[in-house]
Amino acid sequence: MISLEPRKFDESVTYQAYEPSNVYKCNVNDLDQIITQITQSNTSERILVELPNTIGLTHSIIDRLPSNIEVRIDGGLTEEYAKSVRNKHMDYLREKATYSKEELDAIITKIESIEKNIDPNWNQYEKALYLYEYMKADIVYREPQDVGDIASTYQRTRTWDTLTGLTNQLSTCNGYAHIYTELCTRQGIDCSQVASNKHAWNIITIDGKNFLVDIIWDSMNYEKGINETNNFGNKPLKYHMPRCYVEKSNNLSFLNQDWVKQASEKVSKNISKEKMVQEKLEQFAKSRELDRQRMMYLRQQQLQVVNSNEMQEEITMEGKAR
Repeated sequence: MISLEPRKFDESVTYQAYEPSNVYKCNVNDLDQIITQITQSNTSERILVELPNTIGLTHSIIDRLPSNIEVRIDGGLTEEYAKSVRNKHMDYLREKATYSKEELDAIITKIESIEKNIDPNWNQYEKALYLYEYMKADIVYREPQDVGDIASTYQRTRTWDTLTGLTNQLSTCNGYAHIYTELCTRQGIDCSQVASNKHAWNIITIDGKNFLVDIIWDSMNYEKGINETNNFGNKPLKYHMPRCYVEKSNNLSFLNQDWVKQASEKVSKNISKEKMVQEKLEQFAKSRELDRQRMMYLRQQQLQVVNSNEMQEEITMEGKAR
């Protein structure tokens, strides 16, 4: 059994870029009124609108957003989650789950393309599995060590750990968990984002039972041509040591994996996987090439530092010789 005390959550990090009077925490139903109020005030200051999720967010609403409004989607990055995870990185994750008008429009377009093939007759298990299968085929997993040396914390969280992973098809485990939480929530499925010090995954609750969901391992295998569904409602592995939602993690149920396999084949018929696989592999190749270019740039920077230090040592030695 796992038990941990909540860590201190630095809320100031989340809102430090905005004046307190310019932060609006609301639901989509209130967004129209807030947009009208801000438009009439004719202010050019940065405004933050914080929504719990994207439910009800339409292109027509997004079109009305003034350019100085940024929208944060909490999704699975709730304050409860941030307080529970013993990692200061989580304070910044909530800050970076903030999107411009253009980014938000692209995210909603992508979500709509995913949801259009969900059969309304499917039960919640099948809908959750469809979302799992779609993300498995569509998103390329990026290991944190791949991006840790080639991008700042801001770039990493902004690009790979938020809903932008839907549109650029690249994500770390944090991003996978965050995206899956959002997609499940939109389908009325209770989904929590869970994390340890080095990994992130999900727990879905259906019919009062908790099931572990971890997409990245099957997603990585999918890139290699291995189509399996091994981490949907299966038993936890050694790296599933949560730092949040401990009660759910201690009370897991497990799905019959033969049923999971059959259901996977059923829902996958609504996914154009062959095309998606090709696009995914192309995106994977592009990302690796981008990594190579960035690493070359970093090595050049390091060489410049080394050469500069050597030059300084030579100057110092010449000065001593004189």
